[in-house]
Amino acid sequence: MSIENVTRQLVDQIVRLIHPKQIILFGSAARKGEKVVNDIDLLVVMPEGTHKRHTAQDLYRKIIGIEMPFDIIVATPGDLARHRDNPGLIYWNILREGIEVYAA
Repeated sequence: MSIENVTRQLVDQIVRLIHPKQIILFGSAARKGEKVVNDIDLLVVMPEGTHKRHTAQDLYRKIIGIEMPFDIIVATPGDLARHRDNPGLIYWNILREGIEVYAA
């Protein structure tokens, strides 16, 4: 199965399970021309007040049938606004190089 199809399956499950505001694909799967894609990296944007760690743990428990390793980072719009200009944090790269794959 192609990386695009696996990503779509993963995104569809996340949307069905938690109804995020936005999902951004980043890392090797988002870079055009990348020869080796080892996993799927997603930033899942949730409303303010969401418990990020619990949300991520819940997703890892409930997502099924994905044929590739995947990583999920949960953040809020406030997190992104506060840290978007800090190149020492992963949000900086995600917001510059990531690809939006879902928006509510």
